Amino acid sequence: MNALITGANRGIGLEFVRQLIIQDVHVFAAYRDSSRTGQLLKLQEEFTQHISIIKLDVTNDQSLAESYKLVSSKVNHLDLLINNAAISQGEQKFGTFELSKIKSVLEVNTIAPILVIQQFAELLKKGKHPKIVNISSGLGSLNRATNPRNPRMSIYSASKAALNMSTIHMAHDLLRHKIAVVSINPGWVRTDMGGPDADIDTNESVKGMLQVINSLKLQDTGHFYDYTGETIPW
Repeated sequence: MNALITGANRGIGLEFVRQLIIQDVHVFAAYRDSSRTGQLLKLQEEFTQHISIIKLDVTNDQSLAESYKLVSSKVNHLDLLINNAAISQGEQKFGTFELSKIKSVLEVNTIAPILVIQQFAELLKKGKHPKIVNISSGLGSLNRATNPRNPRMSIYSASKAALNMSTIHMAHDLLRHKIAVVSINPGWVRTDMGGPDADIDTNESVKGMLQVINSLKLQDTGHFYDYTGETIPW
């Protein structure tokens, strides 16, 4: 089994790498920031046969094309794509919005996953029961948006709601190729983005998400799941 994970050098992405290689999956671990790859490089040293590290800026067309060329030179198919790379730019409230920050959040969290899927679709079409997983957020659920417990991260929330909409459309577009496309909420996780007060650690989050991913069938395409397996209302 071959998998590609974006944002794989830290946090949830790095934990996906750790847990997938134990399942005997060959992982293409994509990263953008070369200065933050220490843990990933150490993991590759220990599991050389299971990890291929690739530099990928998901917002750059040339980088996308080069990463596809590299992956396709090593394998003839992908079975799993996890769009994990994301940014938040911190909490933004009405009256403090900045155009550049809004653009960067939408570019990374919403637009980039669409382009990554488009770039790697041909390899996924050749996979065995191929799956695409967009790492979303409970903050991207319109139904949950009024929950007073949720922090007011309106631009981040909007980017994840838009990602969820693209999940629905990609699910329709790729159904004829028998590729399942879903969004998954990882929960509130203790990472650089989630902060130290979050509910769960990366191990628990990824363990739950992989249980969901491993049980996915084609008829589940176009759904939004929690890491616990619960279906989340859009």
